[in-house]
Amino acid sequence: MAVNKGLNITNSSESNEIVIPTSNKVRGEVKVMGESNTIVAESGLIFNADIRIEGNGNKIFIGKNCAIRGQILVKGTNQTVYIGYETTFQSVYILCQEQCDVFIGHHCMFSRNVEIRTTDAHSVIDLSTGERVNKPKSVNIGDHVWVGVKGLISKGGKVPSDSIVGANSFVNSSFDEENVILAGAPAKVVKRGVTWHRSRKQKFSEDEMSFWKNDL
Repeated sequence: MAVNKGLNITNSSESNEIVIPTSNKVRGEVKVMGESNTIVAESGLIFNADIRIEGNGNKIFIGKNCAIRGQILVKGTNQTVYIGYETTFQSVYILCQEQCDVFIGHHCMFSRNVEIRTTDAHSVIDLSTGERVNKPKSVNIGDHVWVGVKGLISKGGKVPSDSIVGANSFVNSSFDEENVILAGAPAKVVKRGVTWHRSRKQKFSEDEMSFWKNDL
């Protein structure tokens, strides 16, 4: 386990593996309650967040050159949160629970007050059958996805690569078509044939629009 003066780490078992780079850009809190859990972050990390694991056999992976701000909460057993390299969070809350996973691709950009969750954390029940109808599902977000402020990617949400989720949008279903803007509550495709870039100028070359693909 790496020692990091800017990070408060609580670890309940020697069977847990916590590997986070030591840096003055890494601070926050990591609390792991359970056994055989793994947290691995690669080099170039900017981190100002809280990570909490409650359970056994869970894994959190953060790729190289990521900027992570917010909170990651994993409750349960044998679940995975994967964050690809060169991905940035301005302020993101991730809830991974009920035997589900969260996958976030490479070169993604998440704005403020974004939520990603595999569960509603409560039950909606069909009165005629007594069965729960809001069942948990994994979340899958592709490479080079931009999620606007207050976007919510809920259980079963799938966002295709090279796409945009508009501000205040609620994604609760699976989309496969790339190069789209998803917006609304619930989200739907509102524009096709688009991509995005972190910089701002009047025109971009083909290489600039597809630079991120060179890293895949």
